Amino acid sequence: MTDAQKFGHSTARRSVLPLTKDDITEGIGLVDQDDNISMDNSIQSTSLTSYAARQHRKSKSRRIHENFNSKFRIPRYFKRLFNIKSLDFETSVWDMINLILRPKQVYRSLYYQKETRNKWSRDDPSFVILLCGLLSVSAVGWSLVYARSFGKCIRLIFHMVVVDFLLAGFIIATFGWIISSKLLLDKNIKDGSSFSTDGFLRRIIPFNSPVEWAYCFDVHCNAYLLIWVLLYLIELVLLPVLRLDNYIATLLGNTLYFIALTYYFIISFYGYNTLPFLHKTEYILLFIPVLAVIWLILSLSNINLAAYMLKYYFS
Repeated sequence: MTDAQKFGHSTARRSVLPLTKDDITEGIGLVDQDDNISMDNSIQSTSLTSYAARQHRKSKSRRIHENFNSKFRIPRYFKRLFNIKSLDFETSVWDMINLILRPKQVYRSLYYQKETRNKWSRDDPSFVILLCGLLSVSAVGWSLVYARSFGKCIRLIFHMVVVDFLLAGFIIATFGWIISSKLLLDKNIKDGSSFSTDGFLRRIIPFNSPVEWAYCFDVHCNAYLLIWVLLYLIELVLLPVLRLDNYIATLLGNTLYFIALTYYFIISFYGYNTLPFLHKTEYILLFIPVLAVIWLILSLSNINLAAYMLKYYFS
């Protein structure tokens, strides 16, 4: 037998020998190592899943908290009610003077306010406070003439300030906000805003409209100043004439109400016409011919509107 044959024979014999202890231990070690790696990967995957779930819960909780704060946060407008030093009464007085003499000047200044504060509405309640004060003073004057009792005076102040001015203003501003957003808003702006159609309420109320409800209330306040001048102040001075039972008193009283309401719609037109994304705001002026027809009918019928309003307040 040659050397090559002996070497091949010994190699073949070694290849069929049984596994040794070292071979078995090495194999088990490889299996354990694979199991450990698989277990580590599983633990790591579970940890990542748990971490992602925790982050999702935290993010959801944060969104709910931010959404709650954004909806129920007290606006700066109401915060300034309790901070007298932050109220700008001087500017409000000048606004009142300009609304009587040059109403367009007040609305021209809104462009500068929009550039500096990025909003059209006032963030200062001093104008409303002053107007409520003027209404209260005039209510005291009316009560001295007709009511002549403390209880009736308080009731008259409540009626003139809360009902006639604030509550009526809330209703008028809401209607103006909805109508201007639905009918007067430029089509390009309307298409770009996300008006929701989910639910009856969201189809009616324009939550995402660029028209601010607070601005609509400001327009009402501006226009109501002329009503205070004519129907709360001048009418009080003209009471001796308006209480006469003749046609002159009827014509004067009806004309006073016609001028006051006409000014109200003119100032309202100036307010809505200032917003660059509204069009066809001249429709607001269509109420004036209607008022003229009503004035003519009442005057020809010798119906004194001022006398009826006096009975409504003091009967």
